[in-house]
Amino acid sequence: MVRHVMMRYVIPAIVLLSCIAAAASAAELKIGFIDSEKIFAEYQATSVAQAEFEADIQKWNQELETRKRDLEKQTEDYESQRLILSKAKQTETEEKLQGERAELDAFIQEIWGPAGKVAQRNEQLTRPIVEKIREVLNEIGGQEGFSIIFDAIDGNVVYADQALDLTDRVIARLNEQK
Repeated sequence: MVRHVMMRYVIPAIVLLSCIAAAASAAELKIGFIDSEKIFAEYQATSVAQAEFEADIQKWNQELETRKRDLEKQTEDYESQRLILSKAKQTETEEKLQGERAELDAFIQEIWGPAGKVAQRNEQLTRPIVEKIREVLNEIGGQEGFSIIFDAIDGNVVYADQALDLTDRVIARLNEQK
């Protein structure tokens, strides 16, 4: 958790200050910002992707509900007949129901798990949008002479003049110190 906080806030702040100091001494510093939430809300390609995503979610939800209803029906049928079934048939049916529950759980993980179809589909639909936004930012940043462009929502640098990149110098000095 501490490492995450450091990576998320402290290191970008240090890098930003270093970049600003380097840019200020080298040339005029031009800074801009964007509101990524507004871009996603108003960019037309986003609404198309969102509609596709919601249709996929609806389809998966319908399949889940169908599977749940089938399992509930099988369980109710078993419970209503359990007393007249032999022990062997009870055991067989209970094992079958356990298997069905396991399949349902596997389906849920396959769709909604951390690496499930929902996450994959979201990535598939948003990647081209993010790449297009990045292209436009690079174009605007380069053509209009911006040194740094921030995202006002989370404070991340979304464009920086490559002349401000100190990464290789920092790595070299760190490696010199061993």
